[in-house]
This record gives sequence, C-alpha cells and structure tokens, in this order.
Amino acid sequence: MSPTDTTVDQRGPLPLDADYAAGRGLPVEHVTSADGTRIAFERSGTGRPVVIVGGGLNDRAMFRPMAGIMSERFTVVNYDRRGRGASELGDPDAWTLDTEVEDLRAVIDAVGEPCDVFGNCTGGMVAIEAAAAGLPIRRMALYEPPYRSPEATTEQLAVIRGLIDEGRRGEIVELFGRDIVGFISPEKMEYFKQHPAWAAFESMAFSAYYDAIISRDHTGIPFAKLPLVQVPTVIMRGDVGDGGIHDACVQLAEGIPGAQLLTMKDRDHLLDQAAWSRYVMAFLEG
Repeated sequence: MSPTDTTVDQRGPLPLDADYAAGRGLPVEHVTSADGTRIAFERSGTGRPVVIVGGGLNDRAMFRPMAGIMSERFTVVNYDRRGRGASELGDPDAWTLDTEVEDLRAVIDAVGEPCDVFGNCTGGMVAIEAAAAGLPIRRMALYEPPYRSPEATTEQLAVIRGLIDEGRRGEIVELFGRDIVGFISPEKMEYFKQHPAWAAFESMAFSAYYDAIISRDHTGIPFAKLPLVQVPTVIMRGDVGDGGIHDACVQLAEGIPGAQLLTMKDRDHLLDQAAWSRYVMAFLEG
C-alpha cells in the first residue's frame, strides 16, 4: 500500500543562520561503544526520551536549536556521532555502518529505556539499520536519508584518508562539501569559509571519511531490511533539491510497514529545525 504524502507549507529561517558556538551549559556525559570508542552526549528536558542522530559534519551543537524546542516536552539525548564534537574518532580503517549502530545502541543503553529517534541525513540511515537490527526504539522520525544520492568514489575516499593522515582538515571539508555531498557550491565556498559554522566543520572533518564511505557503499535502498523496521516511522522531506533523495523517501515510506511520508514546501536538504520540530514532536507523541 502506498503511503499518504502529507504536504505542509511552513516557512522559516535557515538553520545555518544560528551561531553554533554558543553552548547551553549542559553537562557532557560519555558512554563507551562496543569497540571502545567514547561517545559524548548531553541531556535536556523531561519526558520520554528521544535521541537525535545527526548527519554528515553534524555535531550535537548543531542540533541545540531543535533540542531546545523539543526539551519542553521530551528528554532530549543529543549525541556526537564518532569523530564529532567530544566523541572520539575511533579507527577509520575498521569503521562500518554497523559500528555506528553500536554507538547508538550504547547511547540508548545509557538512557536505560527504549527511546524515540530522530535521524537527520545519514543519521537516518543509521537509525534504519538500528531499527532493523532490533534496537529498543519506540518511534522514528527521519529527515531525507540520502539514499539514491550521487555516490562517492573510491578515489575520493583515498584522498580523504590521506588528508586525515596529514591533518588537512579544511581541505577535507572542501572536498566533502563540494564534491561528495554537494551542499557547498564552488561559488559559495568562500562565503561558507567565513560562516561561524566553518570552524565546527573543520573540527569534525575527519568524520567526513565515515560519511563518504556511506556515500560510496550504502546509497542503495536496503529493501530487504525495511520490513524488519517494526516501529512507527515518518519519513520527512523537502521539495527542493535532489530528486533522487526525494524519490527514495517515497520508497522508504512504502517499504517500512505503516510508515508515513511528510513533505514540506520550499525546503531543501538542509534541515530547518524550527520549522520541523513541531511535526517531529507531534509524530513522536502520536
């Protein structure tokens, strides 16, 4: 059965207008993942727990606007995926997508009860893998998991791996943002370098290697795993940008049992946290 596509019109400021350097004074907690890598997270609010799983070059600071909104009704567990923020990088040569599933498992175990999950971009891919593997997830809201997006090449991965060894963080961000993910056009590169978020991107540049592997090896929709996702799920997308990702969102909603599809007008792959938060909360409370 095809999912119903609910379209909403909600305009607001782009999230990258925020100053992500500003902290919220929350204590940083750590948990150790299965391979010994320390993963950092912070908690805010009260209510049933929801874990935020960021995407490429996203640390927990970048989701503080969303966490702040949602903490009015939830206990928000906002964590740094490995190689971001206060989380350790781990071993780049031993990384697999299952490694990130184990990181999410460790965070949920630290919470001590089943959690709702919000996943942005490749964080949505991690969430789908986790739900299919049977992690204790109650409900999931996923924004534009980038299936059917252009694939990274083995040559690009080799370049990033070499730049990691040489510590050339800025060049990694440029390569990843311009040539692999495509969220920074060549014309806007200098603008982004002056943006407050650029320093944050550079700080977590080494983690781009992991998302580049996802881009090379995991952009195909995992159709065999979708029926294993036995939790209520909403797939969210904009209507501007990569048509392959948008089409994949439809296929995800068709393949995950009972999933819903929600489209917001005039939105692209860059998550507008203020605009989407209330829809995420409404679904998770449903």
